[in-house]
Amino acid sequence: MDTKSKHFLSIVYFGGGWPTNIGNAFIDLGSMHSLRSACPSVTVHFASEMPKWFFHMQGRDVRYTFDIASVTNADYIVVSGMVCCDEFIQLHGQTISAAVERGTRLVINGAGGAEYTKREIQNFRNFLKKNRPYAFISRDTRSFENYCDLAEHAYNGIDCGFFVSDYFSPAKLNLPKYVIFNFDATNIQKFVRVIRKRSLLQSSPRLPNVKDRMIVRTHHSCWKIPYSHFRDPDTFISDIPEDYLNLYANTQATYSDRVHACVATLAFGKPAMLFSSTSRGSLFEKINASHIHEELVYPNEEIIKEEKAKQLEFLADILR
Repeated sequence: MDTKSKHFLSIVYFGGGWPTNIGNAFIDLGSMHSLRSACPSVTVHFASEMPKWFFHMQGRDVRYTFDIASVTNADYIVVSGMVCCDEFIQLHGQTISAAVERGTRLVINGAGGAEYTKREIQNFRNFLKKNRPYAFISRDTRSFENYCDLAEHAYNGIDCGFFVSDYFSPAKLNLPKYVIFNFDATNIQKFVRVIRKRSLLQSSPRLPNVKDRMIVRTHHSCWKIPYSHFRDPDTFISDIPEDYLNLYANTQATYSDRVHACVATLAFGKPAMLFSSTSRGSLFEKINASHIHEELVYPNEEIIKEEKAKQLEFLADILR
């Protein structure tokens, strides 16, 4: 075939929101890496969701936002993460609808909901009925069951954050052995009491002895940082996801109330424990880590590797 006439696929990846939650970056970087790995010839253009969010947070009319995703010509528009929810429809539904009306194929790659209520599920089903996705890849089985019938292609997948270990090669850090405390919503003293009660501060062959480790305190938001985040030593707040990935890749263990602090840690083969009852935590079931709420969990790296390979195979088959 004449290379001058050959059509190379293009994708507008619609994501962002990193300043408010750096975990969004782990999802975005992992998702874009999976797209490029599945289809090496594809061109991925990254467009941010943040412009409309800024207007929304100021109580302004989001229609005044210049929406670059809406004017980017591409074969596919891809979204990932917590998109199966009312907030996504309210802020970004118009962008998705405009793309679909132009003939751009919608791919939902590694997605789930916020609350998983009947109302949320029905609202998103109605949205998908109006904007039929070319492909829907879930990040938890519940989301797959809720929406798989509305896509031309559907796959019961995993969260794209697990692909960050393929995207990123961590540096070696000149630090003593350390653990990470990552708490943005939970009272840290309450967390420490729980750890002591469960004897997780005691040494064992499988559990790092926190008493003998340096503690690095990470926070995932640099948006309206509370004063309390500045009171402890070895506290880390950044706007660059790779900084966090270096820390999670080298930690002895991560204790967190953030789902994606745990996802990143597990992706790099390190143990994590989640101190949150959020419904979004159901994504850990796909990698046999549903007990991450109850104890420090070591990842089954073979399962994660296998799940990622199957997801890439699915993407490679549909991106054409």
